[in-house]
Amino acid sequence: MKSYLNINSLILVGVRKNYVTTFYKGLNVIYGDSDTGKSSILEFINYLLGASSIDLADEIKTSVNYAALEVVINDTVFTIVRDIYDHKKAIEVYRCKFDDLHKHFPKKYAPNYSPLSNVDGVFSEFLLDSLNFPKIEIKVSPSKAHSQMRRLSFRNIYKFVYVSQDDIGSKSFLRLGDWSRYAFTKEVFKYMFNVLDESIARLQGEISAKSSLVTELNRKYQIISEFLRDTDYETIESIDDEINRIDLVLEELVAGLSALDKNMKADSIQYTELKDAHNFISLKYKECILNITALEDKIDKYSRLKNDYDNDIEKLKAIKTANSRIGVLDKEVFSCPVCDSHIKIDDSDFPFEISSEKDLNEELNSLSRRRRNINDMISEMSFKLKKESGYKKELDERLDELRELIDEESQSMITPFLTQRDFYIKEISKNEKVREQLVKDLKVRNQQEELLEKYQVLRKDIEALTERLEALKKNAPSMEGILQGLGDRFSQYLKGINIKNRTGIKISESYYIPVIREKEYFKITSGGLRTISSIGYLLSILDYAIDHNVNHPLLLIFDTVGKYLGKQTKEKYSKETLAFEDDLEGMSDPMKYQNIYEQLLNTVQKAERKNVPCQIILVDNDLPNSFSTGELSNIIAHYSSVGEDGLPLGLIDDL
Repeated sequence: MKSYLNINSLILVGVRKNYVTTFYKGLNVIYGDSDTGKSSILEFINYLLGASSIDLADEIKTSVNYAALEVVINDTVFTIVRDIYDHKKAIEVYRCKFDDLHKHFPKKYAPNYSPLSNVDGVFSEFLLDSLNFPKIEIKVSPSKAHSQMRRLSFRNIYKFVYVSQDDIGSKSFLRLGDWSRYAFTKEVFKYMFNVLDESIARLQGEISAKSSLVTELNRKYQIISEFLRDTDYETIESIDDEINRIDLVLEELVAGLSALDKNMKADSIQYTELKDAHNFISLKYKECILNITALEDKIDKYSRLKNDYDNDIEKLKAIKTANSRIGVLDKEVFSCPVCDSHIKIDDSDFPFEISSEKDLNEELNSLSRRRRNINDMISEMSFKLKKESGYKKELDERLDELRELIDEESQSMITPFLTQRDFYIKEISKNEKVREQLVKDLKVRNQQEELLEKYQVLRKDIEALTERLEALKKNAPSMEGILQGLGDRFSQYLKGINIKNRTGIKISESYYIPVIREKEYFKITSGGLRTISSIGYLLSILDYAIDHNVNHPLLLIFDTVGKYLGKQTKEKYSKETLAFEDDLEGMSDPMKYQNIYEQLLNTVQKAERKNVPCQIILVDNDLPNSFSTGELSNIIAHYSSVGEDGLPLGLIDDL
């Protein structure tokens, strides 16, 4: 069996809901408007397969708790769970589907080779082991005799699997141009195709290591099995049956509790009537209190006004008394005793006004009338206040009677229900605890089964490695043969794309990269031709892996296939291409864009015919008009920034 890694689904476990993207065998397409989260899907896959970090958009930060990736590696299902806010945390790996995580214990792996406590190993080595790829160290500078050795990581291989939007068609594709680091990339290329000088020795070492691990796993399995037998541990089947039985019991108990609550409401008609009457009288009581308060305020205000009138009346009476006692001014003319001149007393010379008896009487009568009216109003309101106070006392008594009746009704009606309700709640709690323990027991049994599965998988891996070793011994691949095979496939691909002037096409013996018209990839000035070349190069490697046993996961991921191909080129990418060169190459021809999809589809169809698991995932802004969905061609996501035709707005579709 060929080693492979296929992606089943990406799950972003969210605050409001889970955001799930499902993948299928063959060609998987994600397309739509810019800034809708298309590339984020690939970035999450990259992160969950061991990338050191991930950039998160604001809508992701407010909507997602963590991410999970369900994958199939060599026929075994795994779910990878990782914290998206702390990239240094251990990566959890469950040997099951995402929906069954609660039934299994996870293995925890360090995201890199930095020391981390309480982990079961390094994530990269888990992936290499699961893929049955040899774990080796490679010289950083192969040309130097005393070169430093460096561990080969899954991430090194992943560079030949995933091409980001920045890298596709870029001159620095696969770190070309950074020659000190590219030397290591060339060694990774050799490792993938089993042409390292020590490949046979490495395979022998890997077989030996896996054989030791098989022995160790078998020993562990026997010890655990014996312990579980001695402790009368139930089998997986019996635990499953018991959990199902408990679930049925819980379902019945919850239904019984719900029915009891409904019956309790239905049987409480008299209680409800009493409660309604109590509420009605309570409202009347509150209204009565408000009326009493208003009357008391008015009586107080009118009483103060009556007192003012009383004071004014008393003052007027005092004035009348004073006038009667002082008398009236004499209008007689007097002679001055000194000069004998006539003197007349004029009341206008006085600084005060002397009211006439008539005016005083009129004012006194007016105030007396007002006082009588106020007094009548006070009497009337006092009568109303007395009446309202009596009504308040009556309402108080009626409320007390209703409270007693409600208490009696509650005691006679609710107490039996509460007893039954307590029974249901206790039984539900008891069964939930039993179920919780059963789930733990199931996890232990599943852990035992996982040991057995690992043991069986390792034996298959050893058989596959042994076959590969024998093949290498009989017919060790040569670099010349591999480059020739890749070159032939690359040439056939360019023919399918219908590139002009298809001459001087091969894979460089020096850099192991495409050569077109005797120009190595990084010397090509047309960004469109480089895009086509970078896709074709990785597709040729995948095609070769379909035909031969190589260290490749049979997975390809491309971000923005249409970059430089007749589309409006983003400003940050325009400096890496010459527009007139793209025009000369005919990159605006929509058939070239369509032909790329045809070549991708041809590859997955070939894999299907040969019964080889193969998956290609790509992101783009548009689709060729001729593209149609089928068994091996799937549109797994289509986004619209304005929600056109009911399409989701993006990866996070509920904001």
